[in-house]
Amino acid sequence: MSQLFYLYGIISTTTDNQNLFSSYQGIDNQHELEVKEYGDLSAVFCYVDEEEFGEEILKEKTNQMEWVQEKAFHHHEMLIKLREKATIIPMKFCTIYKTEQNLHSMIDSYHQQMKDLLQQLDGKEEWNLKIYCDRDKLTENVGDHNLNIKKKKEEIAQMSKGRQYLESRKLDQYIQQEVEKEQEQFSSKIHDQLTQYSVDDTVKKNWNRDVTGRDEEMCWNSAYLVPIEKVESFLALVTEAKKTHQEEGWIFEATGPWPAYHFANL
Repeated sequence: MSQLFYLYGIISTTTDNQNLFSSYQGIDNQHELEVKEYGDLSAVFCYVDEEEFGEEILKEKTNQMEWVQEKAFHHHEMLIKLREKATIIPMKFCTIYKTEQNLHSMIDSYHQQMKDLLQQLDGKEEWNLKIYCDRDKLTENVGDHNLNIKKKKEEIAQMSKGRQYLESRKLDQYIQQEVEKEQEQFSSKIHDQLTQYSVDDTVKKNWNRDVTGRDEEMCWNSAYLVPIEKVESFLALVTEAKKTHQEEGWIFEATGPWPAYHFANL
């Protein structure tokens, strides 16, 4: 039975590596995690059978949602456990090498980049921030406090009924434009404040309601690489923003620490 190498991530070689993860069960629920050293870098992996994880088999299984959810959840949870014990370059779900030579060649090709990346990630955590807003509450707030909108409402009140209808339609469109502008400006301001506690950051695409499952609209989605000694201050800023702005319809969701998914690209 041919065995493949399911790679979870790359860590720095230390004398304790061999004993760090031996109690963890691999993605196939049969093989335990192992560490293979390649000089000053080590691969954290588990053996998997080609009959279950071969290329052609995976093409079929990745169309089976239940299988994907189970295995992707295992991969994510395992990386969280590994990150707690060592600085790790996390690999994407189902990173598989057919032979040890293939794995060794990959590490040789990216050896210096991986060393530099591990040094960059050492002593830091990835934290994610999502900002949502109650669109109706924000629209009402913008309508009540925007001076241009208040002036326009006063002008419309003096118009004839027919003209009022047309101008009110235009005003509604203008208010929605101002709401979107407020979302961007507010979220960007919070983001700029948080970057003072991070060494790297990235702004991601917002998710729609079908993905989030929430009634509120997501208006910001970002990730930060935060030194451990600054995490407390980072989270304190989020907590303060949450308390200060909740009445205006803003909702903050900070999650972490995560494996450095967004900052471990080779």
